[in-house]
Amino acid sequence: YFMRHPDSFFQKSFENALVNPGNPYILRAHLMCAAWECPLSNDDEKIFGSTLSQEREVLEGQGMLRERKQKWYLSPAIAYPAQAVNIRSTGGKNFAVMDTSTDSLLETVEASVAFFQIHPGAIYLHQGESYLVTRLDLTNHTAYAAPTQVNYYTQTKDITDLHIVKVSSNKSLGQVKVYLGEVEVTTNVVGFKKKAQFTEEVIGEEPLDLPPQTFPTVALWFDLPPKVVARLAESGLDFAGGLHAVEHAAIGILPLFALCDRNDIGGVSAPLHPDTGRAQVFIYDAYPGGIGIAEKGFSMITELWQATLRAIAECPCQEGCPSCVQSPKCGNNNKPLDKEAAKVILEGLLG
Repeated sequence: YFMRHPDSFFQKSFENALVNPGNPYILRAHLMCAAWECPLSNDDEKIFGSTLSQEREVLEGQGMLRERKQKWYLSPAIAYPAQAVNIRSTGGKNFAVMDTSTDSLLETVEASVAFFQIHPGAIYLHQGESYLVTRLDLTNHTAYAAPTQVNYYTQTKDITDLHIVKVSSNKSLGQVKVYLGEVEVTTNVVGFKKKAQFTEEVIGEEPLDLPPQTFPTVALWFDLPPKVVARLAESGLDFAGGLHAVEHAAIGILPLFALCDRNDIGGVSAPLHPDTGRAQVFIYDAYPGGIGIAEKGFSMITELWQATLRAIAECPCQEGCPSCVQSPKCGNNNKPLDKEAAKVILEGLLG
């Protein structure tokens, strides 16, 4: 996109940095650290916000805080809470990657991406060297990997379901209704492919037996105008492929408007979503509780659609490529995708 629009890069203002201090997973960690320094009180609401009492009750129920005379103290069993707080992620306890040849720690991997990067059989890259993951210990959050020399890399296949919990806001743009709300995302990594380096040829495929991962987050989604659905049906274009292509392209473009990476964003598209009974495209924050990306996309949805349409329409490829509708992290191997259907959908959304 920037190669075709250099002015957008050199003349645009800074992206909008996003922070959500009300994220319960972030707030609870900060409350524990604050209570270690000084007991919490009701007066702290002016510092921590209106959800202070709600999250304080959660921590009290978990035994992390104890109340005495309207003061909340950190449990004596917790020596130094900041040591357990990850300042880069909200995704829970990290996984350690151990080198079995030296019995040493290679690095740590965030729990939210562990099943994608260090599943059994994965080829894991560390400082330019390849390692084969031989075992993943879910109980102790540890992956064991051995140095290897192979001519392939691994790519996971996953199934993601999204359930709408609550609609927080909505707005109408012509015939299109756009929503923002709380959702629950469940991802199940079901297998992986071995793909030859350089040629991308699939040289093997293996199943995986890993537990599903579920987390609450925030998403935006939108309805399609009836005329767009009718036009796609008349033209014989792939409806599901068009929705999928819009999802991919919008996720790739959203970092133009918010200070994030496409890996911070997830998406789901369906010709008939079970929660709404309609065709939907969802774009959600890939972090528990959300960090503000979906809210930014919701507030700039027209600009997002416009930039997404430009990226697709101006790409010289015929059927879709990594520069427009293909995603490097698609769990369905970028199938189905229909570039022309995506253009029809976006043109319809923009009226």
